[in-house]
Amino acid sequence: MSKALESSAPVAPPPQKRIRRSAEESRRVILDAAAKRLAELGPEGIRLQDIARDVGISHPAILHHFESRAGLVTALVDRTTTQLREKLLTVLEGESDQDGESQMPRLVNDTFEALADQGTAKLTSWMLMTNTGTEQTQITSVIPEIVERGHQARIKLADKLGRSHPGREDTTFLTLLVANAAFGEAVIGDYHYKACGLGDDPDAPRRFREWFGKLLSDYSVPNRSE
Repeated sequence: MSKALESSAPVAPPPQKRIRRSAEESRRVILDAAAKRLAELGPEGIRLQDIARDVGISHPAILHHFESRAGLVTALVDRTTTQLREKLLTVLEGESDQDGESQMPRLVNDTFEALADQGTAKLTSWMLMTNTGTEQTQITSVIPEIVERGHQARIKLADKLGRSHPGREDTTFLTLLVANAAFGEAVIGDYHYKACGLGDDPDAPRRFREWFGKLLSDYSVPNRSE
């Protein structure tokens, strides 16, 4: 082979240097890498060989921590569910402490952000559509708790305002409305914004969330004078 051909041959990137980590740290960096690939490439981007290369470990090392690709996906969903639950419950706890001012706009924004972050909604939708296993119920299992905590927060606000208590089904429907809208935007929102002529407006999602949050706030917490 000529020197010219040898010099033009593609050079493989050097492998990541192996780094010693604790078991807990190893799991965290693997999940971080999986979440990054999920956000960039979708569920099909979660490939153990690629993730191992990203974090500088061997493929068997990932299997040691998660047993299989399905185990890694389940752990990723578990972590995402925990983060989503903590964020939304923090907002709901603040809701009950307000003096007649609803935290619904913040709740709407945080729900939209959490489901869009790192492809969470796309991963959940993919699992539900492909029947990948029992992990498909892990994110949706948060909804009943959000309904219960949200309903108690609305009751406390109603008491502060001297209003009648809202019905539980009303709170359930409000929760479903927010969840469905947030999932929809995270999965196909880009297409809908383009279809409405807003595809070139990067600020459109923020304005929609603010509008939606105010709409639900006006509905869920009536004015004192009404």
